[in-house]
Amino acid sequence: MSKVTKDPIKVQLIDCQRIALAGLKLLIETDSRFVVSGFALDRDEALQQIGRQAPDVIVMELDMGQDNGLYLIPLLHAECKAKIVVLTGNKDLVLHDQAVITGARGVVLKDELPKTLFNAIEKIHEGELWLNRSATARILLEVARAHAPKESGPEEKKLASLTKKEEKVLQAVVASSGKQLKVVADDLCISQHTLRNHLAAIYEKLGVTSRLELYVFCNKHWTAESA
Repeated sequence: MSKVTKDPIKVQLIDCQRIALAGLKLLIETDSRFVVSGFALDRDEALQQIGRQAPDVIVMELDMGQDNGLYLIPLLHAECKAKIVVLTGNKDLVLHDQAVITGARGVVLKDELPKTLFNAIEKIHEGELWLNRSATARILLEVARAHAPKESGPEEKKLASLTKKEEKVLQAVVASSGKQLKVVADDLCISQHTLRNHLAAIYEKLGVTSRLELYVFCNKHWTAESA
């Protein structure tokens, strides 16, 4: 039986250096697994081309002169389904990790062997990530930190100590800063005496002594949406 011939992987190149693009195109097309569908020197050119070229994989440099390649990654994803490989001379690991967190599938350094880039393109095209173990650990830790619940500060803890009724009273008082307490009490359908009792409890929990101090506190640390 004859073997089924696979279509070559269409690769789009993005780099702000013309000579680098030309050399990379010649290099990639020495391997029959790939064909260069196009190349771009900047963000605008890249975004204009990818819709027409419909590449399978995008190989891009992060250093785009006046453009930041990190910002380009999500824009490319919004325009096409191509998987992104970062090919860069920058050895900053933090930058590499940010590129992957932003949407790249892997990072290859420009001083690595050509076969490394070829293997990365092929594996990423197949749906894999091109990351070593240490990079994977760093990125997972960074993602975990970003999604970890933030520790509440002292003011947030004070607000969290309010009851649901006290939160409702606080919202009404802050929203009615120019009104007399009788009007606020009527709006809440409670007596002035009950309102004063709620305010006394709120003042004590928040560490304030007057409506003016209450407004200042809420302006800094509280919004109606947090209630």
